[in-house]
Amino acid sequence: MKGILVGLGKRSRGWVAACREHPDVELVAVCDTDPGARERFAAEAAGGPAVFAGVAEALDAVGADFVLDVTPPSAHGKVALAAFAAGLHVLGEKPMCETMAEAREVVAAGESAGVVHMIAQNYRFGPLPRTTRRLIAGGAIGRPGQVHVALYVSWADRPGSYYVTAPYMFLTDMGVHHFDLMRYVLAADPLSVRATSWNQPWGWHAGDACHAAVFDFPDSLKAVHVGMGCCMGRQTTANGDWRIEGPEGGILWADDRIVLAREHRTDRRRREEVAPDALPATGTAAILSEFVAAVRERREPECSARDNLKSLAMALGAVESARTGGAVDLRV
Repeated sequence: MKGILVGLGKRSRGWVAACREHPDVELVAVCDTDPGARERFAAEAAGGPAVFAGVAEALDAVGADFVLDVTPPSAHGKVALAAFAAGLHVLGEKPMCETMAEAREVVAAGESAGVVHMIAQNYRFGPLPRTTRRLIAGGAIGRPGQVHVALYVSWADRPGSYYVTAPYMFLTDMGVHHFDLMRYVLAADPLSVRATSWNQPWGWHAGDACHAAVFDFPDSLKAVHVGMGCCMGRQTTANGDWRIEGPEGGILWADDRIVLAREHRTDRRRREEVAPDALPATGTAAILSEFVAAVRERREPECSARDNLKSLAMALGAVESARTGGAVDLRV
């Protein structure tokens, strides 16, 4: 499969490497509106993909099967629509769009074009969520009733960058990772959210980089997400620290380790570390393989744009709740 990569920022490096390593993928073109980014890529990848200033120019000049969109969220909709108009499949970075209205329009356009449209929710393709979903599905703790997730990181600290200057970027860019993880691990979709957000006086983000969000799921399940993007103390991993409680015990994530525990006073105390499941691929490589397989098999991929509307609704709903102070319905 021949691809066009759009966007040559920092995240593109991982995608270029993944495409090079995949036996069935060839990048035939890359594009970026920044002349400096184009020059750097051309110098580093001499004799590699053709380099263009815009996606329209690339679509006209080369034959391709798909577009790999690594642009900022504000451009995702335009890139996807251009690709769909040319009959190309799209693998796009998250968040899919900046508004639910635009996201619904983009999803409908992809479905109308009859192409595969997948969103790169790479966190769910890791061993911790894969293993935890299996444990929960197997009844290891009974039906989960309460979840607490903490994400404390020193995030996006390059002065003047998009992630530092745009509003609510920690909630939308990092939050959507964890909110998608919640949906995947719990195999459930939330009904509503109530959130609050703020900044610390020492923080460097223009938009709020701290938050607390409470999601209501079916069957009285509640999930709390607490985040801080300007952490100066002990930091969590990107996966965060998790606690999932059920009537038969709990599952904890800490420092990317899984612990299964049951410690009620009436029971024999049990606490054991669970080895994460071995996976053939993780992260970006796993996403690319799933995308290629979905195109070849003519099926809906995991993390399809249609399904990802629910994860996006969690992020944008949390932002709306933080702005208004009220609960937001998340049913898509």
